[in-house]
Amino acid sequence: MKVMVRSIMKAVPGKMAEAMELEQKHMAIASRVLGLSPRSYRPLSGGGDVMNTIISESEFDSLAAFEAHPEKMGADPEAQALFPKLEAVIESMEVEFYVPMP
Repeated sequence: MKVMVRSIMKAVPGKMAEAMELEQKHMAIASRVLGLSPRSYRPLSGGGDVMNTIISESEFDSLAAFEAHPEKMGADPEAQALFPKLEAVIESMEVEFYVPMP
């Protein structure tokens, strides 16, 4: 069963540009390491905290494939170097899971 994973990240105030740049690098690594076609978005309108939001989506073949991804990403040297930088500019993150409707 396919699983779509949506991450909703709030950037540290004043760090949105850096967070977007680092998330694009993260998506490129995920594509290379995991064979995914991730997508990322930012709000077009809204106020306050909404404008510091990045949403990324990836589709996995199964929940087991999602559960295996941290180990694969963590073994990649480029990802290892990126994660501390990304964590420094992300204030909070929520993860949502979706399955296709029959």
